Parts: sequence; C-alpha cells; structure tokens
Amino acid sequence: MDKLLINQNNFSNLFWKIVLTARNGLMKKDFENLSNEILSLQSLRDQADYNTGTVSPKSALWLFLLSRYFKPQKIAEVGTFIGTSGLSMVKGVESNNLVTELYTCDVSNSIDIPFQGKSNLEFFKKSDSTQMFRQLKERSIAPDLFHVDGRLNQDDLPLLVDLQVMESIILLDDFEGIEKGVANAFALQGIVSKSHVMIYPPKPEDCDSIELDEIFPGTCTTAVMFPLKLVNFTRQ
Repeated sequence: MDKLLINQNNFSNLFWKIVLTARNGLMKKDFENLSNEILSLQSLRDQADYNTGTVSPKSALWLFLLSRYFKPQKIAEVGTFIGTSGLSMVKGVESNNLVTELYTCDVSNSIDIPFQGKSNLEFFKKSDSTQMFRQLKERSIAPDLFHVDGRLNQDDLPLLVDLQVMESIILLDDFEGIEKGVANAFALQGIVSKSHVMIYPPKPEDCDSIELDEIFPGTCTTAVMFPLKLVNFTRQ
C-alpha cells in the first residue's frame, strides 16, 4: 500500500493557512495600530551607525501572527536594527494577554528601541550572535523561538545546540536566491535536519485578505524551520 506523501510545498501552504487563523479575534483597528507602531520605528534610522534594511510590513505581519499563534515564552533574535521584527513578535505574544522575553543583538548598532509593553526586552548592542548566544548559555536561557536576520557564524552552531535549538522554532529572514536566509538554512541543516521540516516563505495568496494586504504591503521572505514534535493531529 502506498503512503500519503506530503512534500514541503504542501506542508508550507497548510502551515501558513493555519497561522493566518491567528488573526481571529482581532479587529482592523488592531492591525492598523500595529502598522503605525512599525512605521514609527523608521525614525530610529537617524541613530544608526550602519543604516541597513529592515523587514517588510508584510513580514512584520506574519511575524506577529506566528508569535500570536505559537506564544513563545523566550525569543532570541539576531539582527535588531530598528526593532521592526522584534517588536512585531513581542506584540504578537502580548496580543494574547501574555508576556514574553526577547533577547536581540545587533553587531553594528546601539539604537534605543522604544517599548511600552509588559514583556522583558534585553538588547545586546554592538554584539554579534556568538556573544549573545554565549551569554544566554551561561545564564541557562533556552529560547523556544529564534529569529535570524543576520549571517550565523560557525562558532554559533555548537552554542545553538547547547541552547536546545533542536526543540525550537527557527525563523529565517531573506530566504530567497543566495541571500543570507538560504545560507543560514544550509548551516543549520547539520543540527536540525532530523528534527525539523523546512517551510517556505508565504506566497502573496497565502494572505487571503485584501484588508491586511493594504495595511501591510510588500512580500514576506521569512522561511520557517519547524520542529516536527510540535505537529499534532486533531479531531477538528
């Protein structure tokens, strides 16, 4: 008897369809407020020593929905810059009336990111990923979600094993062509190839809402390395 075959494209389509249900219970005004907060962060570019790119509004939306759906208690991020992605994830968790911990580093900048929520945010300014991961290891902090918006170093890999990345959701920004997200995925394969499945970035049609498309324009290039242990079949 043949088995039911599910490839990465099939699984990716289903994954984003399920994550999109995290919008349920929120009003248009909630998303407009999130968009306004994200856009206001652009003014922080004046503080940047290295003025680079930030995630698109559409990526910010999906990061918000991912965090709202999975409710991570500890988030580690490589690449703070002006805080768009980090705050989107924190806001996603807090939209459930919960709090989270965000640990985020930026090797080039020391920008002061404004935040008025109840969660705990710790910024590793002018620090690379290896420096942050070492400190998290020393403090026995094991994130359950990683967002990587910067190139991982070879020294990061054994530290990520110590931080139990095999149990965590991994989000990879710039997953297209030969960009850093693809390079990071290859670097991580040796660690999580047996524990995770790759989920490709959402397609434009995966956000089946004209309203959300208008509030959060652009495309999302965030891929997900998802732990199979978090997949569960339900009756409904």
